[in-house]
Amino acid sequence: VFENYGVMTRRVRAENNGDGILELERIFSLCLNLPSMDYDLITLYGRHAKERNIERKALAHGVQGVESRRGVSSHCQNPFAALAGKNADENNGEVYGFNLVYSGNFSALCECDFNYTSRFIMGINPTDFGWRLQKGECFDTPEAVMVYTENGIGEMSRIFHRFYNNNLIRGKYKTEKRPLLINSWEAAFFNFDDEKLVNFAKEAKKLGIEMLVMDDGWFGRRNDDKSSLGDWYVNEEKLKGGLSSLIERVNAEGLKFGIWYEPEMISPDSDLFRAHPDWHVHVDNRVPMLGRNQYVLDFSREDVRENICQQMYDVLSKNKIDYLKWDFNRNISDAGSALLPPDRKKEFFHRFILGTYEIMDRLTKAFPNILFENCSGGGGRFDPAMLYYSPQIWASDNTDPIERLYIQFGTSMCYPSSTMGAHVSACDRTGYKTKGNVALWGTFGYELDPLKLTDSDREIIREQVKLYHNTYDLIRNGDLYRLVSPFENPYRAVWEIVSPDKSRAMLTVVTMRGECAPHTIVKLRGLEPQRYYRNEKTGETYSGALLMNAGLNLTYTANNDGDSELLIFTAI
Repeated sequence: VFENYGVMTRRVRAENNGDGILELERIFSLCLNLPSMDYDLITLYGRHAKERNIERKALAHGVQGVESRRGVSSHCQNPFAALAGKNADENNGEVYGFNLVYSGNFSALCECDFNYTSRFIMGINPTDFGWRLQKGECFDTPEAVMVYTENGIGEMSRIFHRFYNNNLIRGKYKTEKRPLLINSWEAAFFNFDDEKLVNFAKEAKKLGIEMLVMDDGWFGRRNDDKSSLGDWYVNEEKLKGGLSSLIERVNAEGLKFGIWYEPEMISPDSDLFRAHPDWHVHVDNRVPMLGRNQYVLDFSREDVRENICQQMYDVLSKNKIDYLKWDFNRNISDAGSALLPPDRKKEFFHRFILGTYEIMDRLTKAFPNILFENCSGGGGRFDPAMLYYSPQIWASDNTDPIERLYIQFGTSMCYPSSTMGAHVSACDRTGYKTKGNVALWGTFGYELDPLKLTDSDREIIREQVKLYHNTYDLIRNGDLYRLVSPFENPYRAVWEIVSPDKSRAMLTVVTMRGECAPHTIVKLRGLEPQRYYRNEKTGETYSGALLMNAGLNLTYTANNDGDSELLIFTAI
């Protein structure tokens, strides 16, 4: 029980204290019985590039809920659910929130019976799950987080945010300021060498960016997505002076250096596969499925984990690397391990994710100064267990700022702004102002070719960099208020972040469709009624009571499609 947050956590331990073998077939982490079914079930559904859409529907008799059987928490459903009172909205009403600290197959189910009562359960998905316990052995389920509030869906989210920022995220970057980065992927894809990356660094430095991240393509013979996963040695045809030389040159320009990995994957065209063709996830005597031209490595095996961990350690220990992006670009099919006997085949999925945790744990302990960012084809493994190892997760491969409104509003249901990987890219749908205003909600960074920017673009980005530093603490530690949701309003989205001491607030409005946007008055939240707040842009002063009760007229703010405005209010 976490009394200061309004949070309870729950897990189950099964111990075999008998003389025989105990066969677990189904074991959940929590079971909550409620004396009513008068609730709506809120969940987060999606797909690649459209993750974590909010869905709300009334409970009905029978069993309903969400799950993943893809080997990961998945793009399609997230291990989050809430039961909200019928009249509950962002600011009022009874809400129970649930989140499973787990990255594998899960179930979140609610059954409503003939007596109009409901039972909610959450835990490891029992499909294709089994576990054998010998005498004296025990099995621990993943932990589930439960939140309760009478103050609406927004307060449920803020409780999750505070709780995860303070009680789950750990390490150096729990509190230390994270460097502002630019990633090479959308700028160059696989087509880069050391000279191109150094030129990126030179231009990025002029903009105030603090770190260059070299994405996919630096290892083995990797020039497309058809080879070399598993061969984690430097491709010196691309990086002609080697990795250390490149890092030294980037550091000499004044930037830190980051690198990309996909440790749980293997390409059929790789030295590792040729040496160990049985190391990928497969079922004997069946032709395995390729996904993105790659197989999944069998991380349930100690020998596989040791090989990959040693390859990564060799690179990370010999080079000055400040950031590591950990990717996972396909789901698990053909679920089987060559080493598991027939009576333990159903242990594979859970053993796989435990193997991933083990390697992440070893590397984060060996390299505590590296900032880890998780990624899974974007946001396919955006769950609280990954936040234990990486304080931020790439929210989606979709960097279009209008689409990101939906993704970020949905993600914020239980995950804090500090965890939400969000970048400005070169997409053409809006100008750089709106791209920056949307990305600023999250970890903030850039995903573009700095050599192709116009002078006006560069000036906008320099101002964004200043704004990033100016608002960093506010966004990382502040309370989020979703004022106008794109899931409910097809014209505008508005959100607000308020500092813990209520001395500062940032209000962002984005117009998705401007021509027919209705009259818009937005009431702010979370301020102190008796204090006065100055608009840093206009100098106008308002009482907190006015801002929260009368509100601001935003009808003529950001009028056109893709326009946005960001306003900061400071208490005086």
